Amino acid sequence: MKNFVFAKPGMSPKEIVQNVRALGSISFTSTGMRDAGQSDYKNRLRIHDLSTLAPFYNEMGLFSSECHGGARWHVGIMNRKETPFEELELLREKMPNVLLQTLIRETNLWGYRPYPKNVIEHVISKVDIDVWRCFSFLNDIRNMRTAAEVVLKRGRLFEPAISFTQADWTTNAYYLGVVGEIVDLCGGTDEIILCIKDMAGVGSPTRVKSLIDSIKQKYPDLVLQYHRHATDGLALPALLAAAEAGASILDVEEDSLTRFYGQAPLLSVAAYLIESGIKVHLNHESADSAVLKARDWIQHYEWAESPFKGFDYNVTMHRMPGGAFPSSFEQAQKGGFLHLMPAILKVMSLFNKIVKYFDVTPGSQITWVTCSGIVNMYAKERGEAGVNHVIDLLAKFVEEKAQKFEEMNESEQEELLTIFYNAPSDFKNLLLGGYGKLPQGWPDEWVYRSTFGDEWEEKLKSRKELSPLDAVKADDLAKLREELADQIGRSPSEEEFVLYLMHPKDCVTLIKFREEYGDAPLVLPTDVWRRGLKAPGDKVEFEYSGVPYSIERVSIGGEHEGVIHVVMRVNNQTRVFQVNTPRAKKTEIKMAKGANEIAAPINGTVWRVGNPERGGLRVGDIVHKGEEIANLEAMKMENAILAPFNAQVTEIAVKINDMVVEGQLLMALEEVEGPLH
Repeated sequence: MKNFVFAKPGMSPKEIVQNVRALGSISFTSTGMRDAGQSDYKNRLRIHDLSTLAPFYNEMGLFSSECHGGARWHVGIMNRKETPFEELELLREKMPNVLLQTLIRETNLWGYRPYPKNVIEHVISKVDIDVWRCFSFLNDIRNMRTAAEVVLKRGRLFEPAISFTQADWTTNAYYLGVVGEIVDLCGGTDEIILCIKDMAGVGSPTRVKSLIDSIKQKYPDLVLQYHRHATDGLALPALLAAAEAGASILDVEEDSLTRFYGQAPLLSVAAYLIESGIKVHLNHESADSAVLKARDWIQHYEWAESPFKGFDYNVTMHRMPGGAFPSSFEQAQKGGFLHLMPAILKVMSLFNKIVKYFDVTPGSQITWVTCSGIVNMYAKERGEAGVNHVIDLLAKFVEEKAQKFEEMNESEQEELLTIFYNAPSDFKNLLLGGYGKLPQGWPDEWVYRSTFGDEWEEKLKSRKELSPLDAVKADDLAKLREELADQIGRSPSEEEFVLYLMHPKDCVTLIKFREEYGDAPLVLPTDVWRRGLKAPGDKVEFEYSGVPYSIERVSIGGEHEGVIHVVMRVNNQTRVFQVNTPRAKKTEIKMAKGANEIAAPINGTVWRVGNPERGGLRVGDIVHKGEEIANLEAMKMENAILAPFNAQVTEIAVKINDMVVEGQLLMALEEVEGPLH
């Protein structure tokens, strides 16, 4: 039997690059274990099912398996109750021939904010990954420096990615400048692979071919990989164009997993390339088997698919990437404004011409929360007429007046100067350089006036030009480790600590869940994990630590004084379990009414009460006007709530992790007159 493996764990970066160059065929990265699930199934694909693909991946001749990173890390600990460390350990065992690949967001890693340099160094040093794909949503290559240094020092393959979109300002000359910075950062082209990350799938075949050709002309030895989503319906011809222009590796996913927002189907792409006269490196028998295996279990995830079906060529205008598409529609559905999505997408298409960056995490969340907030504000104040009005206003400014603020009439100027005032904290942080430098420079002055109001000049003076690597203060890792130990009542493992550094709130919740329920998320079949044993006689069988188990539902008794007795048959032994189920008391939601009562501006989760500088707030504390007093999380973005005046806290109506609705009372303040110190 032919051995298709040409790149495997243990090889040096130089060996891997040399083997790709010598292959003489197009090879593939399968995103079936990561981006396929993120883009079309809200990251709900469980390792219990994905690991069944591993034996076929092991013989398929893949360049790599993207099985880790992006938002899969966070959703794993938050929803699936799995850890990325467990996944990696399982996959190492089941597919030892395959390079395991992750996706990191430069200084954000697998989170949503810039982490300090010492956190980045610590986390990357503890995660067993072979290929580290790293992108910046600003193409600020300075932000990749620490990740590149640690990955290269560990002898792992660093795969820098350029964020791609098709716009008048994203010329070949612009991208060649970005690639030049990457080559300088990494000391040449012999130990890296460069990824072109077309995250929304907006690159036309002609544009993709032109870009790759220009890069290969300047850097003929640079190995290129092309990643793109299928949303615009042109994935196959774009992938062919990439291969013809000189890309060596293409991202694909199993045909049975393909929907609308992930990558193109593996077998279809391979067939199209071969028919076009391009050699393909692939064990077709193993690839066929992987596609069939995924078909066995993918029906369990229909509930997780986006309510917005079909390809969408308009993605070339609004540019919402695959990973953000399903989650944004889910958020709109939960928030009761799904009907406003067409208007939000239209506003996004205008917004991304005013403030220029790439709509991939965290940029996609910043764009989504900002634009959905604008549309919702107009809808609440003026209904459908208001929504149409704001679209017309922005369209006139962008398309008719070519963003010449002074050519808008006085009332239109006044309205534009209010449009960003309620933007999320992360948008404000973006404008102040908190994420790095924007790819085409800072937006016009009116955007700052609109966002910061009377304080805009003072805020503008505080704008940073440094990379977050040089601007964000180091964290006290010892203190954070003690903080986690206090919350879980014991010394944390190294893996638990890494999870905590990325997502502290959800890490603690996961640890407590697993302490109570053990490894159930890893062994229970997906239908049972989601729905349980529904009727008497229903049974589940599985193997755990080499021991077979059988659990059968016998009966569930009636509730008596808050207690239910459940009879189960475990490995043919009848057992009775007592379940305490006190009736949930309906908690009345208290809404803010008076001027001294602080209301939630949006639906969200209470991220903190207080601010990082002073810590938590208590009743009786004094707060200063403009000080952050609470923070709500929605769509992975923080939304700071500021004190409207100098005041004393008289009531705190919520606690951390509470879900709140717009208008709900967060706290009450009593205004304090006179100077504060």
